Amino acid sequence: MKQFEFRLQKVMETTRAREELQKKELALALAEVERNEAMLERMLDKLAEELDAFSARHGSKAIRVSELMQYASYTDKQLGEINTQRDDIVKLAALVDEHRRKLLEISKDKKILERLKEKRYEEYRKKLRQVEQKFMDELSARSFHNGAQEGN
Repeated sequence: MKQFEFRLQKVMETTRAREELQKKELALALAEVERNEAMLERMLDKLAEELDAFSARHGSKAIRVSELMQYASYTDKQLGEINTQRDDIVKLAALVDEHRRKLLEISKDKKILERLKEKRYEEYRKKLRQVEQKFMDELSARSFHNGAQEGN
């Protein structure tokens, strides 16, 4: 009997390769989210430090309107950049979710193929055992038949 061959082996190998690629893409997307979150944290820390420095510089002293307007404009710009950074993180998080969804789908496909291969292999082994049993039965029958003929 010929050796076991899974007809969908190439498909299974391709699915495994797709899964590995998707894992790498997910890891890259997660790293990008972490990098952007760290950047957001630095931006927030910088703004908080600048607010503290502004408060410490001026305390309860009177502040000129032009200086206050300039500072307000600067903080508005910083807050805009912070909001943009938050929006970027939300988009990146959606991309991470998409990569996870694709990975889950590919993993399910791979699992189905693996189960199918196991099932086909068990069928092959069962058929092999049947062939072996048939061979042993024929061998026994021949031995019995030859022994019976020699006894005559």
